[in-house]
Amino acid sequence: MRLDEVNWAKHLPYARGTEAEDFERELVVQLKLCTLGGNQAAFNYVDVSLPQRIRICRLLYELVASQSLDLGLFCACCSALTRLLRRETRLTIEDLSLDWRKMYDLIRNLTFPRSWQDNLIQNRTKLKNAVELVCTVNRFFPPTAAREVLEELLPQIQFNSMDWQLLVVQMINLFVPTTRAPKGFELGDKDKPERWLPTIFSLWSFNLRMSGYDAYFMSLVTCLAMEQKGAFKLTNQQIRFAFASGLHFFNLPVTRGSASLPRSVTTSLTDTSHFYQLPQGGSLPLSEERAHTFARFIVYTMYDEEAGGTLELFEQLVQMIEPFYHPSNNGSWSGILSRFLRNLAKELLERVRSEAEPDCEVPESMRLTRRMRRRFVVSTRTLAMLLLFSKGEDSVTMSHSTLKHLAEVEPDLIFSPLLDTLYTAIDSVTETHRMISAMRALAKLASTLSNFALYPEGAQHVAPLLVLTLPGIDVNDPTKAWFALTFICNLCLNGVVLRELSTSGDMPMVSSKDSDAVSVLDDDNVIDNVPNPDMDYIEWLTRESTAQFESWIDQYLRRVFVLVDNMSSSIDSSDSNASSFTSSDFGLQMMVAHTTEVVLLQCSERYYPMVTRLITNFATSISSLSAVDGMCRIVYAFASALPEQALRALVPICCERVAEEVSNGVGSQASLSKRTQSHSETTLIWYMSILSTLADCQCGQLLVRYKDMIRSTIELVLDKCLSRHIYTIASTTLYNMIGCLTRVYPERGRSVSAEVWTDPEFQENHFRFWGQYAQVDSDDFKIKWHIASQEEIGCALEIMRGVISPLIRSLESLLENKSEAASGNNNPDNVRMHRLLVALRYSIRCFGALIPPSSSPIANEDLISAIVEESDARNMPPRFLLDRQVEAGYLFSEGSVEHKELLAMREDIGKVTAKALVFMTESNEDDVENIKALVLLAQCYMCNFGIDRAMYASYRRAWSFGLESFTLDNKKTAIPRYFATRRVMFVQASRMLHNARFGHASSLENEIASRMAHFCLSQYSEVRDYAVSALDDITALLPVLKYPLIPRFLAELSASESSDPERMTGALRVLDTQSMRRTCLRDWRFFPQLVLALCRAQHEDKPQVKKLVRSTAVAQVVHVAAPQAVEKLDSNIRELVGHLGGPQSDEASVLRLREKCQEQYLFASAENSQLIDALVDILRDAGTTWRFAAIAGYYLDQLSSVKTPLTPRVVTTLADNLTSDLVLFRESAAIYLTQLVSRIKHRSKPDTELYTARTSKLDRDYADLCERAVSGNQDALDAPFLDSPSVGWLAWPHATHVFPQPSPGTSVAYESIDPEYRGAYDAVRAAIFSAEKWERIARLFSLECVRSPEEDSFGVPRAALHDQLFSLFGVSLLEQAWPSIEKLAMDFERIGAQRAAAEMIAGLIRGSKHWGKDALARMWELLIPLLTLVFARLRPDTLRFWQVCLQYSAARRDPRRYLPLIELIVYTNSFDPQAEAPFAEASKLELMRVLLSCWDWRIASTIVASRPRLMDALAHPYKQVRDVAGIVMYMLSSSEFSVSYQCVEMAIDDFARYGSTGRDFSHWGGTQRTYNMIRDMTAKVDAWKEEHIPSNEGTSNYIRGSKTLLTFFLTSFGYCSRRLAIEHIPTILPIFSVLQEQHDDEDVARLANAVMQFFSQVLYTAEISEGVANKILALLDESSAMWHVIHKTLPLLCTLTFSNRFTLSREVRMRIMDTTAAFLEHEQIEVRQSASSSLTSLIKCASNKVMTDINSKFSAKLKTRLPRVRYGKPPKNPAAYSKLVLTRHAGVLGLSCLVLAFPYTIPEWMPEVLVLLANCIDDPNPIQNTVQRTFAEFRRTHMDTWHEDRKKFTSSQLEILTDMLVSPCYYA
Repeated sequence: MRLDEVNWAKHLPYARGTEAEDFERELVVQLKLCTLGGNQAAFNYVDVSLPQRIRICRLLYELVASQSLDLGLFCACCSALTRLLRRETRLTIEDLSLDWRKMYDLIRNLTFPRSWQDNLIQNRTKLKNAVELVCTVNRFFPPTAAREVLEELLPQIQFNSMDWQLLVVQMINLFVPTTRAPKGFELGDKDKPERWLPTIFSLWSFNLRMSGYDAYFMSLVTCLAMEQKGAFKLTNQQIRFAFASGLHFFNLPVTRGSASLPRSVTTSLTDTSHFYQLPQGGSLPLSEERAHTFARFIVYTMYDEEAGGTLELFEQLVQMIEPFYHPSNNGSWSGILSRFLRNLAKELLERVRSEAEPDCEVPESMRLTRRMRRRFVVSTRTLAMLLLFSKGEDSVTMSHSTLKHLAEVEPDLIFSPLLDTLYTAIDSVTETHRMISAMRALAKLASTLSNFALYPEGAQHVAPLLVLTLPGIDVNDPTKAWFALTFICNLCLNGVVLRELSTSGDMPMVSSKDSDAVSVLDDDNVIDNVPNPDMDYIEWLTRESTAQFESWIDQYLRRVFVLVDNMSSSIDSSDSNASSFTSSDFGLQMMVAHTTEVVLLQCSERYYPMVTRLITNFATSISSLSAVDGMCRIVYAFASALPEQALRALVPICCERVAEEVSNGVGSQASLSKRTQSHSETTLIWYMSILSTLADCQCGQLLVRYKDMIRSTIELVLDKCLSRHIYTIASTTLYNMIGCLTRVYPERGRSVSAEVWTDPEFQENHFRFWGQYAQVDSDDFKIKWHIASQEEIGCALEIMRGVISPLIRSLESLLENKSEAASGNNNPDNVRMHRLLVALRYSIRCFGALIPPSSSPIANEDLISAIVEESDARNMPPRFLLDRQVEAGYLFSEGSVEHKELLAMREDIGKVTAKALVFMTESNEDDVENIKALVLLAQCYMCNFGIDRAMYASYRRAWSFGLESFTLDNKKTAIPRYFATRRVMFVQASRMLHNARFGHASSLENEIASRMAHFCLSQYSEVRDYAVSALDDITALLPVLKYPLIPRFLAELSASESSDPERMTGALRVLDTQSMRRTCLRDWRFFPQLVLALCRAQHEDKPQVKKLVRSTAVAQVVHVAAPQAVEKLDSNIRELVGHLGGPQSDEASVLRLREKCQEQYLFASAENSQLIDALVDILRDAGTTWRFAAIAGYYLDQLSSVKTPLTPRVVTTLADNLTSDLVLFRESAAIYLTQLVSRIKHRSKPDTELYTARTSKLDRDYADLCERAVSGNQDALDAPFLDSPSVGWLAWPHATHVFPQPSPGTSVAYESIDPEYRGAYDAVRAAIFSAEKWERIARLFSLECVRSPEEDSFGVPRAALHDQLFSLFGVSLLEQAWPSIEKLAMDFERIGAQRAAAEMIAGLIRGSKHWGKDALARMWELLIPLLTLVFARLRPDTLRFWQVCLQYSAARRDPRRYLPLIELIVYTNSFDPQAEAPFAEASKLELMRVLLSCWDWRIASTIVASRPRLMDALAHPYKQVRDVAGIVMYMLSSSEFSVSYQCVEMAIDDFARYGSTGRDFSHWGGTQRTYNMIRDMTAKVDAWKEEHIPSNEGTSNYIRGSKTLLTFFLTSFGYCSRRLAIEHIPTILPIFSVLQEQHDDEDVARLANAVMQFFSQVLYTAEISEGVANKILALLDESSAMWHVIHKTLPLLCTLTFSNRFTLSREVRMRIMDTTAAFLEHEQIEVRQSASSSLTSLIKCASNKVMTDINSKFSAKLKTRLPRVRYGKPPKNPAAYSKLVLTRHAGVLGLSCLVLAFPYTIPEWMPEVLVLLANCIDDPNPIQNTVQRTFAEFRRTHMDTWHEDRKKFTSSQLEILTDMLVSPCYYA
């Protein structure tokens, strides 16, 4: 069971065993009534039985997937269903199976909305909730659905273009089921994951290193590995594939270079998602944290320790990325790496725990062994220790979490090295960051370190660490103090008992076995040698260490006193909560109090006298008012832990000193100031604060002893004192005392129960119980509750009768006698009234635990009959909740004498409150302080029944803070007792708050609420703030009270002579509160008034009012929706409702509810129609400003519905605004008119409707279908249109949607207009069928220029409007609009005219989808001559408009629809490389590129057939022509690729035939034409190279051709398809390597470097990675005489090796290393340096054996010493001498690589290597320089850890290295 599944209510003292069953029964009844009755109301979630849970899940799933629910209900159902299904231990696939297709259809409709659909803004919220739901329900999709999902989605894949493809990949990730087949269900061979998983890897290979795609495929494979629970095992090839991809998740600088693509390449992609109303970014709201996904994959694919498995690959990965974890290597990768590490440890811990469960389904052979765990922990530990002192705070936090998780798996492997590091860091004085990080680590790991059962050795470190961290409680360093306190607190919460234990005898001898275990950490065999510690020795050390506890407690308290005494404090925390919470010291004060409380709870009884003495001395030593809060928190901790001692020591002192001060007249001066107090009041405030704190000691039985003293003190202060702060404390004391006596609360207990605490065995061996928690789900878990005794009850009643009743009478008397309004904060009458109000406010809170809120079992309508008119009551929405009060431990039940007495006393307070409100309203509105106090009193009376919303929120924050600070695991039900009691108290508070929601709303409450509404409109902002907050709480608990108030606030918004900006501000703030906002949005009695009031609020010019109007409107408009009719329930849902069981639903009740819902719908529909007319009036009003017109337009858009047609008047208004002089009006009118016309089309089906055709009857040769159509093939011309660009590219579905060929004639496609929309249709037609109208549209739309012409852009909304208009009205509208379109298009000088013409023509072409043949012929007859002229006159500033015009027209359309346009661009307006107009020719290619990007594989053959002369542009003299030609050539060649399996089944089978990783689609050589083209390009470049003469004058064909060739291949790295580049670049590497050193033209060298860099960083599959590496090695061999080429190529080879570490075989990697090492002896120094740098990087990824071989190899080169050569004389044999120098330099470089490859560690072989290098310091240069640089770098990287690293060297080695490692000194 999980922590969130625990039934906490059973631990309450009044718990009933049948309560859960009662809740379930009521839930079922109400759920059935809601569903059958059609009411759109959610239900409260309660814990239900498993069978009923399954039935409810089925019902909710059907409601979400198949019913049109409004947004609120949809989100509520999704949330409830998610919670029900998330509990993995309760429901499995064996219990529940759900149909995936229903959710798929829902998400697809939400993802690809149509323009006629309603509430597109709300659909995005629905989509987000639906996606989150699918992530949860995926495990309930049947395993056999995987092939069904793939059959649905694979035909939608077209990876030549990334347009819309991310959505498809996300859908695959969402819907492919990964759960294990149910027990007893045998999957067929075709349904097994082994069969379809190669398909996933095949798709993955399409998009290696594509942003987002890798993460989703990794997530799918990871979920499969997790949820199969050992029934399925990934192959080593699949694991290597995933590791190779995961390496690139980290954004390491090695795998992503700094080279950038040319702008011409980056702008070559086409994204059409912004043409449609797709989710933002063209993807689902589904985020995958790549680091988490990869970490989970690693953990759950560790099956064994075999070579090539996950564990070995992970160890290699750690070795590769280890340097990037060091604090000095901080960058963009740091956050990802730290999260990856944390997730690794977290997932490992979760897997270890799940496999330890007795019901674990994973076979033993597939579980983690102890050795595997230790290997994994050792590798991960290395990275976590490096990250411990990182520069980034988040990284440090991640390292702490990592170490904690790992310590719970293998504690000995973590704590042994960690404690040494932490001890050293805490002792450090100069390195503050290391000390704070160590403190944070201790705080995080405290619970694990002190868990004796998990790590016995940790117990002996507890006391020393407590002593060591004590100086951290430092007032000068709050951060350090916080973590020191957290460490102490977590230790105590974990069960550490501060009690000294006795030791018997001397220290036991350490066994040899234990000694070996201690030293094993420095041994390579640490993994195999599991330590077995000597328990006698450990227990003796632990007992011995407890002797420090007594002195530690003394020092701890003294440090706490100093800390508290010096911290700042707010003077009145009760009235200054905001300032308190923003204070930097507030959190630390709370932490001090909390820590002190748990320390005192856990300390031994023998320390009580010392503790009492210390705290009493501190509490009675008055320092200053600033220390009051901190002192009270310490006293509260003292009283909570040791109540008897605290009360006995402090209560008499406090009462005596208070009486003494009051008798001396202290506090008698009248003052209402909150901030300043007289210095003479310090002592009184000090002791009253202590007394108030003691009264809340959570031990009422002890408090009774002091009742007379405390009561007399309270009465004395309330009678004599007129200082606000003093009588407020006295009132608080009254409330605290009565609450302590009467409330139900858990008595503050220790870490164990009282029985265990007093057990002698526990007392003598308490350390053995550290870290052991009780199971909170067990019936044996007991909590000791405080239940008020009769003595306590009598005491409380006596105080209430003696104190509260006189207060009521005094206030009544004061109100009767106070005839005139008094002024001034120091007026005695005002102060007396304020004192009474404050005292009554705290008094009213005393009733919460005594009596429940007044309630009545009558119906909701009758409850409100006295407040709301009957006609309005019928329209109120029914409330389906747990509509009754529940047991909450009240002392007196209804009917008892005490209940009647207390209820009457409470009502008396309410009456006097109402009387005071009337008095303040009528006579004393300027008395701000008393009004604020009165508002708070009224709020308490109405809302506080033992708990209010603020208190409930504080409980929730406290629980959340405990979860976070102590890191409680939600999957475990064993938690510290302290947190368990807090959680049960949270449940108690929830029940009391629930009861408060069902209080009785009488006329008294209505009167109080009405008066509160008056103060919400006050002229004083302070009063408004208090009143608005109070009214929000009141209406949230008693919703019925807000209905009479809403019209009152709405009236304040209307324009009138008496309108006041202050009153408008108050009304707007009230209406924007949560409770009011929801009602105004859903209740159609108020919603129209609110909307119109907001839209007409322009009469007020005050900025604050305008801001509130805008914010209120914006907050509402996204939730606005047209009324929704009650749908007829599906028979399936009715059947599911019947299966819920329980009592049969009353048919009369169901019918009555449905009738009521129908009445509400009819009423709302009528109001909606009137509201729309009113909004139209606002839009038509010439006096409406643009801002408020925009608000009206937003509402109008949301309120219009496809089911409720708009009136002709609305349409006419929109059409008129289309030609308004205001830009905003025109833009909004275009959007709304587009939606309206789309709805007319939707309700009037076209004659050429799409139909579903079986693909077996279609012409599947779609790759050349367009080519055949252009050539006149009749079959191709007559084939139906297939608009989807992806169908058939990868695989053909069984059937697909197609459109028939257009019918003859010019008839309008939408001839049969829906009668309901006929009026709107006629209005639109009348408005736009006018040449004058189009002239005005053309003129105004061409003026839509922003700040500058360069920023003007193609307007998709305007093009969409033209699209809908031409689609609806056909060619007849074209005749009207054509003169204006032609005039715009022919205006070549104005940018705006060209843009407007492009928008109109784009809409015209796209809108002709359903036109007849003759109409299409007429359109093309007009368009083609015009476009011919336009394309011939394009300019750089207008080309972009026509490019987008073509994209908008052609997106997701069959190219055969636009044959005349294709003929114009491809044939008529063909590219001429010999032309003299370079921009015109480049424009032709740009237009061709647009066609390619839109139609890709379906247009490629057509363009190829036109034989474009692209090769002739290879050396074109103009760059813009060459760039576009290179891009088009690559796109054309890449577009020729398509797979086109005949069916999905064939594709899946074929992918499986290639092996476990499927078919490799990452590379493709192209067609024969492509091969010939690339061969011809390289041949020409080679030929031109021979003719090339380096010159500074102009460029040659060689330079220009090389640039084009480079652009061709660079396009692949900016384009989605890299297949061609990956296949062909290796063969032409020699050309590129030479171009890197081309000094004639910097652009050539830059482009060549970019190609080589991108090429080396590409992730290659195993199939081709070795071939690429061999090609580069061959290049190096062939370039031995060209040292520049070698110098440039070696780093690329190193990068290639790192990027493809997991795909290259060991043999190839060794060959790369040998080749690199061989270049260390190259004659050119630059080559040797480059080889040295590359070899260093390669060594970092090498195995120990390889490093040993390298060490031996290069050490041998140093054995031959150089002959001595005298200064100034040449050597005897210069050639031999030079060769020997070269050999020794190679040896030094090789050993230097070994040293530099490990910058932060000291392997065992490194000391000898350093000595060898030191012996070469006297060799000549360059050897000497290399040695010096090596030691300088070694000194820099080991400076921080040299005190530890030097221990790895012998004394003789240190002596040799001293001079090398010590920096030179000036004074030496």
